[in-house]
Amino acid sequence: MSISVNHRLRRFRLAAPALTSLAVLGWLAVSACGDEEETPPPPVVAAKAPSAAASAPDADKKAEESDAVYTYNAIGKRDPFRTYFAELEHEETEVRKLTELQMFDLDQLKLVAVVVGTATPVAMVEDPTGKGHAVKVGTVIGKHWGQVKHIRRGEIIIQEEFRDFTGRRVTHLVPMKLPEDKEETALQ
Repeated sequence: MSISVNHRLRRFRLAAPALTSLAVLGWLAVSACGDEEETPPPPVVAAKAPSAAASAPDADKKAEESDAVYTYNAIGKRDPFRTYFAELEHEETEVRKLTELQMFDLDQLKLVAVVVGTATPVAMVEDPTGKGHAVKVGTVIGKHWGQVKHIRRGEIIIQEEFRDFTGRRVTHLVPMKLPEDKEETALQ
């Protein structure tokens, strides 16, 4: 029997704080719901009746104000769903004029010839329309403002720079190689 009594006392000690806080919350809820009189709204003071000529424009203004509907005009404001970095990229592109090679992606361009062994190595790149372009080290190429960094036997290395989702500038080296049959005919 004593084990049962100890067990009941221990359960009561654990439940006592919860029961006390529940009683306090109940008392606060009941006391907050008192019968309070609502204060009546202030009396409306009637203004003098204006003359008939003056009341017509006021009535028109009030009718216009009540019929006014708000419309959002987005002209000149930035799109809240576009990332800020996309706007920066767009502004950078608008500032600089694009060359013919910047109109195409690097995947669309094809390396046709490479001339190495001279003081200034030169390569020829063909665009999708079939037009050939001579490129040197430092030539801007591709839509992402890539620059030719190295011209080697059978390939050119292009460094592209772009911003990632956090806004950091990331550089990426893209090799562009001669097709297998053209590699043998590279001039030295």
